[in-house]
Amino acid sequence: MLQIGLIGFGTVGSGVYERLTNTKEQLEQLLGEEILISAILVKSRQKQRAADIEAFVTTSWEEFCNSAEFDIIFEAIGGIEPALSYTSKWLEKGVPVITANKKLVAEKGQLLERLADQHSTYYGYEAAVAGGIPIINALKGTLTTTPISRISGILNGTTNYMLTEMIENHRGFADVLLEAQELGYAEADPTDDLEGFDAWYKIRILSRLCFGSWPSSNEFSRKGVSTIKDWHVEIGERLGFKLKLIAEAWQGEAKVNGSVTPAFLTQNEPLASVRGVTNGISIEGDSINQLLFIGPGAGKEATANSMVEDFLFHERTRHSQRSLGTKAEQRKESFTHAFVFLTHAEREIALQWVKKNQIAVIDTFSHHEGEGWIINSTDVTPFETYPIYGDVSTRRRLETIHSAQFGAF
Repeated sequence: MLQIGLIGFGTVGSGVYERLTNTKEQLEQLLGEEILISAILVKSRQKQRAADIEAFVTTSWEEFCNSAEFDIIFEAIGGIEPALSYTSKWLEKGVPVITANKKLVAEKGQLLERLADQHSTYYGYEAAVAGGIPIINALKGTLTTTPISRISGILNGTTNYMLTEMIENHRGFADVLLEAQELGYAEADPTDDLEGFDAWYKIRILSRLCFGSWPSSNEFSRKGVSTIKDWHVEIGERLGFKLKLIAEAWQGEAKVNGSVTPAFLTQNEPLASVRGVTNGISIEGDSINQLLFIGPGAGKEATANSMVEDFLFHERTRHSQRSLGTKAEQRKESFTHAFVFLTHAEREIALQWVKKNQIAVIDTFSHHEGEGWIINSTDVTPFETYPIYGDVSTRRRLETIHSAQFGAF
C-alpha cells in the first residue's frame, strides 16, 4: 500500500485530495498498488471542510509525522517557512515530496534537490510553473539531451489578463486590476503579480532545468507592470503591438542571463496571441527551432492535476531525466529595438541622451500625455523603456499620430 501525506488543505491541497480520491482506481492500476491518503496536516480545525474526509486530520506536526509510514508527501502550504523545514525533514528520510510552491523552489530549490539526491529520493515541482502546462516534465523527460538556447514566456496569468483587457477593451490599469481582484485572479495585495515576483520565481526554475544550474536572485533582473501607463498601451496597440510581461532566460557567452520585463510583441510573434489568464512558454534551440506550450497557468484543478501527474512521472522516468550537464547553446540576440516612453518634460533630456549615445530613433509618436520613440538599441536607458520582440517593420503606419522630426541624428 502506498501511504500519502498531505500538508495543507487550502485551494491547492483540497484540489490534490479531490484528484487523488476521484482517480483512485485509475492511479492504482497505473501504480500497481493500493493508495491511501493517510493523514492531512492543516493550519486550523475550525475551517469548514468536506464531511467525507476519511484521512486523519491534525494541526500537530508531531502527530502528522507519527501517524503513518509515508511513501510520498504532497506539500501545499506555500511560502518559505514552515514549508522548507517540513520538506527538508521528509527528503532527509528518503520520502519524495511534490510541491507547487514556486517561491520555495526558486529560493531553496538547490538545497532541496541536493537533499533529495543525497537521500536517493525525489523533489518534484512540476506544478510550480504554469500549473496546467507540463513544461517541467517535458524538459526533464522529453527534451533530456536537447541543447536549448533560450526559454521565454508569459508566466503570470494575472498581468496577462490585465494587459489583454487594456489592449482589447481599452480599459484603464486601475479598473482592470480591481476586476482581477474581484474575479480571484489577483490577491488583495497584488505585489507579487504586479512587480514581477511571480514570473521571476518561475523563470529561475525553468532556467535551472534548461541550463543546468540554479541562478542566484541577483543574476536575473525584474521589472513589473506597475509603472505602465494607459497611454503606453494605447500607442502600442495602435501600432499593432501587444504589451506582455515577458520572462526569459538565455545562455550568454560566459553565463546564463535572465529577466522579467514588460515588452511589446509584434503580431507575428507566437506569444502575442496568448490572451487572458492563459500562460505561454517558448523553448528555442538549433535542433528544435521553436517549441510553443500554451495552457492554463494556475487554478485549483490544473495545479492539483499537475502535482499528481508529477508523482506519476517520477515513478515512470526516475532513471532518465535531464542531466545537469546537458549542453546549452548560446542564444542569438532576441530583440534589436525598444520603445521609449517620455513625458513632455523629459523630451529635451531624451534628445540630448540619444545624441550623446549615438542612438538611432526609428520613429516617434505623440500623445497628449507624452511621446513614444522606437529606438534601434538594446541598451539600458534612463527612461521608461520596453523591448520590442519581432520585426518592427511590420508595425501599422500611423500618420495621424506621427509627430516630431529628428533631422540628422
